[in-house]
Amino acid sequence: MGLGVSGQKQQREIAGTAFFISLLAATSLIILFGTALAGTETGEFCPDCPDWTNLDGWYAQKESYENSMLSPSPPVEQNMPNSQAQAESNTIEDKSADYPVASILTRANLIESDRVILDVRSIQEYQEGHIPGARNLYWKDLQKDGVLDPILAQEALGRAGIIASDRLLIYGDSSDHGAPFVFWALSYLGHEDISLLDGGIDAALNAGLDLSANAPSIAPTNYTSHVVPGLLVTLESLDDMLGLSDVSILDARDFSEYGKNRITNEAMPLSLDRIYKDSGIKDASILEDLFGSRLDESGTAVVYGTPEAYSLFFSLRLMGYNATLLEGDWWKETRWAVSNVK
Repeated sequence: MGLGVSGQKQQREIAGTAFFISLLAATSLIILFGTALAGTETGEFCPDCPDWTNLDGWYAQKESYENSMLSPSPPVEQNMPNSQAQAESNTIEDKSADYPVASILTRANLIESDRVILDVRSIQEYQEGHIPGARNLYWKDLQKDGVLDPILAQEALGRAGIIASDRLLIYGDSSDHGAPFVFWALSYLGHEDISLLDGGIDAALNAGLDLSANAPSIAPTNYTSHVVPGLLVTLESLDDMLGLSDVSILDARDFSEYGKNRITNEAMPLSLDRIYKDSGIKDASILEDLFGSRLDESGTAVVYGTPEAYSLFFSLRLMGYNATLLEGDWWKETRWAVSNVK
């Protein structure tokens, strides 16, 4: 069947339109590919010429190109003393000052040059690398059967060349309670100027301190202690203390252990995960809320559940509370022990 004159004319118009559209599309592709290749004839990358055939690859190349054009930032420690690193140092210093007894806590980037540094880790760990100038005083050398022995402690301090007037800075491994134990032990022995490195050896490494394998040359001393009886709870003093109205009892162990047995039903659980985070102590405002809701500021806190209790004792002293420590688990055999385990 024929289309007639008008039908043939309409068919020619449709064909012309289709040809025009095809020509336009081809022209666009030429332009696009030309743009993708623009600036690349010399082999150099063109950051303003997208490669439409491989956009993901082009974006990755563009990011690499832009990064290479940026000037590298100089190391903070060497060339930017007044930059972000200094601002962070000031922030840390301000936070330390918020604690009521801030002198007993030292940040790794704020170590005072006149302090005698004691590394209380094992001799093997000490020899592998320690803060330059630090002396080794293994915390277990101060103990006998897992508790403080004042005679052994005096001998160990003498071998480390310590005298009573030394300003001490103690640090250890965050995986144990060695440093908090030594802090309490020295406090009990009457040493007056002691500070604890917040975060221990890990904090020193994170602060960029270079460790040393060289031990300083020291001369032994005859260390003499002046025991502070009020910092250690004995069987005799426990009876007396629990009869006082302003005494609080804090259990530093895990809550499951507290549930099994505790010192009277008045004891309050306070595990270390509420006080420390990533081995560092939490901010003063957090600790004040935590302790303030539980303790009488003018009273005495009896801390037990060693070894965790050493760290709890330190945090209480840092916040200005009057704390004493019960060492060991002999309390479980006293009339004050409450047990839920039959």
